[in-house]
Parts: sequence; structure tokens; C-alpha cells
Amino acid sequence: MDPNVAGSSPVGRPIFHLEWILSLFEALILGLVQGVTEFLPISSSAHLQFTRWFLGVAESDSLQYFDLACHAGTVLAVVIYLRKQVVRILTSWSYLLSFSLALIPLIPVYLALQPFREALSQPNLIGYGLLMTSMMLFFTSKYGREKQNSLESLSSASRLKWQDMLCIGVMQTLALMPGISRSGSTMTAARLRGWSWLDAARFSFLLAIPSVLGGELLETMRLMKGGSETLPSSYCAIGFFSAFGCGLLSIRWIFQCYQTFNVRPFAYYCAGAGLLALGLFHA
Repeated sequence: MDPNVAGSSPVGRPIFHLEWILSLFEALILGLVQGVTEFLPISSSAHLQFTRWFLGVAESDSLQYFDLACHAGTVLAVVIYLRKQVVRILTSWSYLLSFSLALIPLIPVYLALQPFREALSQPNLIGYGLLMTSMMLFFTSKYGREKQNSLESLSSASRLKWQDMLCIGVMQTLALMPGISRSGSTMTAARLRGWSWLDAARFSFLLAIPSVLGGELLETMRLMKGGSETLPSSYCAIGFFSAFGCGLLSIRWIFQCYQTFNVRPFAYYCAGAGLLALGLFHA
């Protein structure tokens, strides 16, 4: 195909095929979007999909490598910002056990959904996921209660109840569906178990480190096995570093917001974004 011939995307947007389906500028924009939205309960994956649609970027398996690079950038930002908590977890068997309990539900659900991953990742499902995220945030804003602190203030990991860990882990599995926010679902579970917004956010971001890295490893193995074409390393590098830099800046501001947090605006936002997605991707 002539690289300068225009085509159209699966959702009707015009696409101009240059040397690659993604320009360096678009890679930068997508990385910045990932850096901002990863730490908000609004689904970063859904917003990457939105951004690609508005930029007219074609859907391709090669973009999955790029998305993995962007997510790796925000994971590194979490590791650096919460490095003290990361060291505490890695040097304590009791903390490691607590985190393992939160990760256990993710494994069977991921394996069970693997045959349906392609069908579940369709853009026309994103709107439903965002609407579900909105409902979760509305629910926890009304019924969430605060009666304890978590990792930051606890002197013993034994006070991290196993019921809390499993509840948060089960809710995290919902994020395997497109449009459902991983941080939104895990923070909802923590709040309903009596955690503060700040502690729920801290634990959610720490839990993202093994969850996202494990998922990236499995997805990379799947893509390599399937022989998917990759983007040039420079594109993935731009996505990684822009997501990392923006994430490192935004996570500081977001944690300040969580100290006096009101989740209702994000619930309204996800409802609006969900309706917009239904209109865009079903058209």
C-alpha cells in the first residue's frame, strides 16, 4: 500500500497512512494521556482509545506493544514515587503475603477470559465499561465508610485483613473489561471495606505494579507468539518516557487531591464519557 494513501478506520475516522500508522507527535500525545489518566478512576485504556480515535490512528496489533510501553512508564512512576512502601513490601514476608492474596483472583479470571480477549477488547464495549465505572464511583461515594488506615500507617501487615485483600483483588478483575477503571474498582472495594481515599489510592497504585507488569509479560508473550508487527523502538520509547514524565508529575498532584477527595465529579465524568463512547463507537 502506498504510505501516503488515505484510508478509513474501523469507526469511520479518516486515516492518512504515513511511514507508520503512528506519528512521533501522536506517540507523544498518547503517552501524555496515559500519564495523566492512569492515576484517576476514569480508565486510562479507554482514554487511549478515545485519543486514537480523535487523532485518526488506525487500530493495529502493533499498537498493543505501544500501549504496553506507555503502561510500563506509569508503573515506573509509581515505583519511584512510592519507593518507601515498595521497599517495605519487598522486605516483609507478611506484606508480600497480603499482596499475593490481592493478586490471586486475577489469575484464574485472566486465564478464563483469554479465549475471549479479542472480542472483549472491541471499542464498542468501552462505553458500557465507563458507565459501570461511573456507577461504582457513585455507589462508593454514598456508601463508602472510613474506619481505618492501611499500609502507610500500619506497623504490622497482620492488620491488613485477608478479607480486604481478597475483596480488592476480586474487584480488580473487573478491570479486564474495557472501560472499567482498575484504580476505580480497587479503590471502591477498599472504601467499602472502610479505608480512606488516600490509603485506598496508595494501595491501588502499589497493587498496579505486579498486576500491570504481570499482564504486560503475558501480553508480550502472546503478541510475540502470534508474530504481530512491532512499531519502531523510537515510538515506544517516546510513549514510555512521556507517560513516565507526565505520570511522575501528575501522581504528586493526584495524591494531594485524594487527601480531600470527592469522587462525584469523576463519576459524572465517566457517565458522560461512557455515553460519548457509545455514540462514537456504535455509529
